[in-house]
Amino acid sequence: MAAVNNFNISDTLPQMYVGQEVTIFTVAGGTGGGGYTGTIISIDADNVYLLLVPAAAPTNVVGAFGAPGAANGSVTTIPLNQISSVTQSVI
Repeated sequence: MAAVNNFNISDTLPQMYVGQEVTIFTVAGGTGGGGYTGTIISIDADNVYLLLVPAAAPTNVVGAFGAPGAANGSVTTIPLNQISSVTQSVI
């Protein structure tokens, strides 16, 4: 009898990773299979939305969020059924 995998990534991601930096690997070949590192900003029934590069913050703002030198933010949409693994730093 073959083993049955009842793991559902769409149930796990919202509980463990929303708002945290992760690397998501997909089943795609080439560059897409190399993984996407960023912060999960949203998850729906079909996709995860990952902020890859935060937009630069205005200068002289206390508590500003953003990557120095980044002109624009970059959000990618990854279909849940294309995810092969998710990694997260525990530190």
